[in-house]
Amino acid sequence: MNRSIRRPLTWLSLACVTLLSACAAQRVHDNGLSDVANGRTEQGLQQLREAADLEPSNARYRLDYLSQRALATQQLNSRGDDARLAGKADEAQRHYRATLALDPSNERALRGLQMLQDLRRVAAVKQQVEDSLQAKLPDQALEQLRRAQRELPNQPELQQLARRIEEQTEAERIERERKAGLEAAFKRPVTLQFRDANVKMVFEALSRTANINIILDRDVRADLRTTIYVQNASVEDTLDLILLQNQLDRRVLNGNTIFVYPATPAKQREYNELKVRTFQLSNIEAAQMATIIKTMLKTRDVVTDAKSNSLVMRDTAASIAVAEKLIAANDVPDPEVVLEVQVLEVSSDRLSNIGLRFPDAFTVGTPSTATTVGDLRALTSDNLTASSLSLGLNLLLQDTDTNILASPRIRARNKEKARILVGDKVPVITNLITPQQSGQSSVITGSIQYVDVGIKLEVEPQVYADGDVGIKVNLEVSNIAKTITTSSGVAYQIGTRNATTALRLHDGETQMMAGLINDQDRSTASKLPGLGQLPVIGRLFTSTNASGGKSEIVLSITPRIVRPQSTPEARLGEVWSGTESSVRDRPLRIEPVGAIRTGTSGAAGAPTGGAAGQPARVRPSAPGRLGLPGRPANAPVNTPAQPEAAAPGNDVDAEEPATPEN
Repeated sequence: MNRSIRRPLTWLSLACVTLLSACAAQRVHDNGLSDVANGRTEQGLQQLREAADLEPSNARYRLDYLSQRALATQQLNSRGDDARLAGKADEAQRHYRATLALDPSNERALRGLQMLQDLRRVAAVKQQVEDSLQAKLPDQALEQLRRAQRELPNQPELQQLARRIEEQTEAERIERERKAGLEAAFKRPVTLQFRDANVKMVFEALSRTANINIILDRDVRADLRTTIYVQNASVEDTLDLILLQNQLDRRVLNGNTIFVYPATPAKQREYNELKVRTFQLSNIEAAQMATIIKTMLKTRDVVTDAKSNSLVMRDTAASIAVAEKLIAANDVPDPEVVLEVQVLEVSSDRLSNIGLRFPDAFTVGTPSTATTVGDLRALTSDNLTASSLSLGLNLLLQDTDTNILASPRIRARNKEKARILVGDKVPVITNLITPQQSGQSSVITGSIQYVDVGIKLEVEPQVYADGDVGIKVNLEVSNIAKTITTSSGVAYQIGTRNATTALRLHDGETQMMAGLINDQDRSTASKLPGLGQLPVIGRLFTSTNASGGKSEIVLSITPRIVRPQSTPEARLGEVWSGTESSVRDRPLRIEPVGAIRTGTSGAAGAPTGGAAGQPARVRPSAPGRLGLPGRPANAPVNTPAQPEAAAPGNDVDAEEPATPEN
């Protein structure tokens, strides 16, 4: 007895607990929604979460909590983004951290905090760069910027700062070279006139004249000879010309020292210093960029990473400098265009069935019971059966008008196909019967294929530099014309109309294409033989069934450029790359330079040069001959002269440079 009473009490207690829990969850849920509506978002979300935990099986509680949390985090993230763009880093950080307090895994808030950290790093880098610029260390500033750009790519502030420093550095370099700054020895103006002179002798004279150190490789041939006539040319340009004439190359060791060696592949591999540079590409494919670099610079050590779309190359500093300009000119975003498309299908159908419907057959027969030949003799009209006769009047007139409009807006990249389908996928069932051995039933294998029916549009835009947009258009409009039922299933007869064209439009210009017209008329007349063929009265004994339909398709397309074709900067559109055999990031030129005032004349270690304001000149110790300047008539032609620099104070005509002889 006690057991029978205890069991209902247990169930009653469980029911009461469940009811109280449900009531508590409902109360907490309502309070949470009220707090959120009154602006107490954090408190309200806590109560909504508590209600969802109290009743986990209630999907509405969980949905309300997630939706309110998503709305709150979206608002906080928007405030954080606005504060970050306004330069209020502390306020933005507070909003992002409030978002993470509600949703610790919110990607937008985490990304916002990372962007704030990047902005702080950018500010620190800018301060370091400014300090380096104030300390007159532009190379150090550029190196700091390049290192920061590799760690923080796609930062507009760093890119603008780098461009400003490069322009400022170039202007300062020109001014510094003009006023004899760093590497002044290589920028010193010099006047040389040598005819068929030994290269080592020319290097010796140039070394003493310009006060530079020239170290020769042991494999430099002793019989190399050169002829050079330059006036007011820099030492660097003069050296490059002499080296180019004799298939030599150089390596700068410091501000006034160079090392000269034969320009053979073996020596270049031995002395050319190589750098490894990683380029992170944003728009162009790494494999395509590697092909450009290999073709233009003949670089062999180029590796691409398709996953990160990066390119790593190992080459000389000049090749990497040219490659950097090539990448900057080609790694530009693809143009994009928004296509506003309207496809309108206007159709009208007419169906009429008017007239008297007479019976088209009359049948007389015997009863369905078996009949013998003897029974036929006793047949009378009462023993025969006849089919029923009916006369009807058809009065049907039906008109159908249909307008189908598809108005999609699709954004497409340059030379990328975009597809639009407005319609259905109709299943087509195909059965394959495989015969088996005798006595066994055949095996039927069915397959289903889907056919697109409706409006199918395929476009491929191409954005031109002048703002026009070329579009390849392929329009297909299909419909189910007829349903065919067979023993193996249902098949469909599909009517199709296609239009393919290529056009070129201005930005915002609208082009309409029409003329895809389908006009059909069918008429069927059922007449009573004889009477129905009479001229006028025959229409009373005729039933006419007529149907007709007309449809037209109109396509309207309007391109709107959202990202025009990028044009490379002038400094990147044309880049110097050296000669066929060697890569140089600057042209080989003999630019006339002004004289540079050097140290005190006669001081120890001072270069032997001309008077102040005059370029250093080299003259022979022997007089000239045959009327040539500096060569007497009785001097032997093959007697080499020892050139020497014109010392300060020598009485030498500045307008008549001397010519050494060999």
